[in-house]
Amino acid sequence: MIHMRCLIVTQDASIIIGKGGSHVNEIREKSGARVMVSESIPGNPERILNVSGPLDAVSKAFGLIVRRINDEPFDVPSVPGSRAVTIKFMIPNSRMGSVIGKQGSKIKEIQDASGARLNASEGMLPGSTERVLSVAGVADAIHIATYYIGNILIEAQERMPSSSSGSTYRPSSNSRRAPSTTSSTPYVPGYSGYAPATTSQQLQTQQIYIPNDLVGCIIGKGGSKINEIRHMSASQIKIMEPGAVGVSVAGAPAPTGGEGERLVVITGQPANIQMAVQLLYHRLEQEKQKQLRAQTSPS
Repeated sequence: MIHMRCLIVTQDASIIIGKGGSHVNEIREKSGARVMVSESIPGNPERILNVSGPLDAVSKAFGLIVRRINDEPFDVPSVPGSRAVTIKFMIPNSRMGSVIGKQGSKIKEIQDASGARLNASEGMLPGSTERVLSVAGVADAIHIATYYIGNILIEAQERMPSSSSGSTYRPSSNSRRAPSTTSSTPYVPGYSGYAPATTSQQLQTQQIYIPNDLVGCIIGKGGSKINEIRHMSASQIKIMEPGAVGVSVAGAPAPTGGEGERLVVITGQPANIQMAVQLLYHRLEQEKQKQLRAQTSPS
């Protein structure tokens, strides 16, 4: 399993999502990967594209994303006349050396195998410990290059599991923020221009309830699912003990749960909380559909 993040311009994000989410749903179905686009932030031209799942599904999804941006059919191989697109992957600085290789040997190998052009940025993104790896090429070239890059990242992770001290890039009006040393906080486009710098840093809390019998699917094996949602949304998510009740926040009435429900407390910036709630509900919906199919399928 791998989670890859890249920066995309708002215009491309709209094309990838499609009307009512039709395009992104098709990419999810055809690739088998989870594809999420961060919320649009007024005054900021970029959004974050999150793609996670098995490596072959993730690399296939990036190939389909390029085809969608170019309005090319999904099932036709790229041809010499196909338009090249640049994907700006965000790679932890601690992993970039593995991707580049000794004297650029890995980048050369990926370029030769895929036909894509790779370029690693020198400096880190503001307020983060991430660098940009630009990959330019036609859809099939991006597909192959993404597979190679993902493979290197997985191998590097197995050799040297990352500590939690990285700080992922978050474009905001307050981009001079020092990198956090305690947690991985993914770069999330923040307000720029007209909002006071403090507003993009204000933490809020939201409380939701989830069915007790679905808590396991939210947590995942060894905490894998909940950690993925925490990472993708850059939020703190706490599943409370059975019987815990919501508390009043900023004068708002405390939410109340029904019989057999567990309280979940989410803390983060408003856009991150929104993404966390979306991811949690998406996971619950997936599990409910799975259970429904299991009930209706002939035994």
